[in-house]
Amino acid sequence: TKKGDKMASNKSRAFFSNSGWMMAQQIYSMLLSLVVGALSARYLGPSNYGLINYGASIISFFTIISRLGMDSVIINEMLKAPEKQGTYLGSALVLRLLTSIASVFMVMGIIRVIEPGNIELYIVTLLQSIAIIMQTYEVLTYWFQMELKMKFVSIATMIALTVVAVWRVSLLAAKASVYYFAFSYSIQYFVCGAVVLFFFQRERNKNIKLKFNCLDGKCLLLNSYHFIISGIAVTFYMQIDKIMIGKMMDHTSVGIYTAATTVAALWEFVPTALINSAGPIIMKKRQKDYDGYIRLFEELLLAVTILFVVVSIAMMLLGKIAVLILYGKKYLDAVYPLSILIWSTGFAIIGTARGIWIVAEGYNKYTKYMVFVGAGVNLVLNFFFIQWWGIVGAAVTTLISQIVVSLIAPLFWKKTRGFVKIYFESFKRFPDFVDTIKRAISR
Repeated sequence: TKKGDKMASNKSRAFFSNSGWMMAQQIYSMLLSLVVGALSARYLGPSNYGLINYGASIISFFTIISRLGMDSVIINEMLKAPEKQGTYLGSALVLRLLTSIASVFMVMGIIRVIEPGNIELYIVTLLQSIAIIMQTYEVLTYWFQMELKMKFVSIATMIALTVVAVWRVSLLAAKASVYYFAFSYSIQYFVCGAVVLFFFQRERNKNIKLKFNCLDGKCLLLNSYHFIISGIAVTFYMQIDKIMIGKMMDHTSVGIYTAATTVAALWEFVPTALINSAGPIIMKKRQKDYDGYIRLFEELLLAVTILFVVVSIAMMLLGKIAVLILYGKKYLDAVYPLSILIWSTGFAIIGTARGIWIVAEGYNKYTKYMVFVGAGVNLVLNFFFIQWWGIVGAAVTTLISQIVVSLIAPLFWKKTRGFVKIYFESFKRFPDFVDTIKRAISR
């Protein structure tokens, strides 16, 4: 019907507008990283740059814990019960704030244990860990994501990035110490949180009142604890390489390896924006039209796969130029691990997209099992490969682990094998994918 076509057209426009704003924000972020981030890395040198990222790797474990695995779950719950949006959001905010505060204390305790007497690392990590508390505002972004209004979150993020860019340039001009640079992320999340809260108060339905409800909080935790555990496991095999490099080699090697991982991740904003925008649409489709839901999901998988293959080949050819432009000759050893890590980011994106299917099908518990397999592979291979090949060995380990988690581990359980079939079936959607892109452009 004409009414149905109009609704589909409106949803399509909202999807592409939402994705467009998210991509614009990520492009802006990338450009600032190219300039301010690279200048900061050059100023700090591989050793101090490695020091900051060594501490950040430890913090990342608790950042994931503080998120409580609610990223996809809370959106799904709000879609199923729109009248409870206020209590879901309010309960999630309280739970996350409490977890974040506890996480900061736990981070500092761990630093005391694994690096006793390293006062410089302790201070740097403390200044960075405040960002965990500041990130509590991210709960509100789930509402913007569900409503396809990520425009406002993108604006808030760009404002925060601009403030931090000015802050860092001022530090460069003043030749400030590494401690001030470590505090940058905490400032960024504070500013972004304040702006997001402003937009939420302005855009939300007045019937949505944030309040804590014990039962709703418990409901969210019961549905998301699988993702908490899997998130820790994912962070483990994504960050353990830096921690092991820091312990088995030195901070300079951590700095060089971090440069490689940073460049490898520059492109991820495109598929991440697509996945975040498509997620609510695909999950809603699951409730009414199963075949249509599978078709949309396969098109998403195909899109991110095409992107990652093209970008990976390009980075293998141009990686050296990218490292020289961004970081300079001191970081040239990052080129070899970069050519390997770029492929691992692609498989990681496939795993991220799989999360939509996992939540929609109610297979949440299998997520943690799959990532545990990847974490085990990562830990064992890192122990040997770092000793044999240094940071290149760590890159090879990351690639193998991502392939295992995204496409091999799902085969171990009957219910999750369906994803692997769906993934390879998605390649048959190539003609449909091309037609969709043409229609979107024509509009």
